[in-house]
Amino acid sequence: MIKTITFDFGGVLYRYDGEILLKALSGGSDIGVEDFRNLMAGSSLDRAHFRGELKASELLEILREEVGLSLTEEELAEVYSDSVKPNEKMFDLVRALEGDYNLQLYSDTPEILYEKVIKKMPIIDAFSAVTLSFEVGELKDSPHGYREVIEKSSHSPEEIIFIDDREKYVEKAKELGINGIQFTEFEELINQLESHGVRLDGKLDFDQGGEG
Repeated sequence: MIKTITFDFGGVLYRYDGEILLKALSGGSDIGVEDFRNLMAGSSLDRAHFRGELKASELLEILREEVGLSLTEEELAEVYSDSVKPNEKMFDLVRALEGDYNLQLYSDTPEILYEKVIKKMPIIDAFSAVTLSFEVGELKDSPHGYREVIEKSSHSPEEIIFIDDREKYVEKAKELGINGIQFTEFEELINQLESHGVRLDGKLDFDQGGEG
């Protein structure tokens, strides 16, 4: 029986547009979008920032020296905020599940995005536990965070569902015995939850249109 349902942030609870982030960063630097994309892909800076090894101020200083990036910490926070948009359907789902299931949040995120957006989410109060990469010190390609999810839930892995938009993280959760669901569309997610025995008991309006 499912007792804990754990949600990813970017790509699930919020839609994420990496191009907005890249364009804003490159616009504040001496290089173009593609060069900035290649810089981040070819370095460990982004991963170190998300693991909490680099503070926002330290990341900005490195990028200022390397590519002339002129953003302040507040401007960087705004850029992160602009790159994510709330998925209102998922908010409705969280509220429908609240009370009947233990809900958790597990996300790869830098501290600056947590402070600017995640901790201020209108549904943040629904989660009994929040596990974040910058606090764990590892990204979701490591098993460490999933073990924290299990420990914080006080439930066995087979009693937990983890929802993520990226298949590789769903598979990583499954390696630890957690039930994994890859989020693609809202209606399909509902079907997947029901196939795991999750009950909504008419709490959700299934006639909502548009993309999930």
